[in-house]
Amino acid sequence: MPQRNTNQVARIAAILGLAAAFLLVVITIATSGGDSSDGGGNDTTQVQGKGPTAKGRQAVENGVWIVHEGDTLTQISEQTGIDIDDLVDLNPDADPQALISGQRIALR
Repeated sequence: MPQRNTNQVARIAAILGLAAAFLLVVITIATSGGDSSDGGGNDTTQVQGKGPTAKGRQAVENGVWIVHEGDTLTQISEQTGIDIDDLVDLNPDADPQALISGQRIALR
């Protein structure tokens, strides 16, 4: 008979441990501060109050941005003042996760 109680206690402990682990994962995800937008830095927010840079204004006038090493669509959006969604719409063939140095990004 004591063997049966030990099994029940172990089963209850296992269920409580599983529930605690699940709760810990949920809390970790909820407090991570990240969102599910394209991982890798495809953030759709723009810095408020900042306008296009001189380089960005020139690129807008020319209608094209030449990608440099390390450029992202978010950075291009911030420097040109063009919404990131508009950049994606204007460049359907461009992979936002893998911009290539020398690649041309249409701005209009």
